[in-house]
Amino acid sequence: MHLVSLISSNENNGGFEKIEVVKKYFYRIFSILSKEVREELNKLNLSKDELKEIKKELAFLPEEKQIEFLKELTGNNK
Repeated sequence: MHLVSLISSNENNGGFEKIEVVKKYFYRIFSILSKEVREELNKLNLSKDELKEIKKELAFLPEEKQIEFLKELTGNNK
């Protein structure tokens, strides 16, 4: 079955994010956050949804930029 047909068949069931192979793909992407970055994120007073969005953004940045972003975020979050 092609991915396009999987997406189409799952549109009414919550979208393609619910497809197991897509969930595994995103899990691998988000597991690239270092332990230090994950610990810093957990220290922030953010909702689960806010945390999820930040992780999505951070996942595509190099670690140096992730740390820089977190320093700015923690400075603004105090």
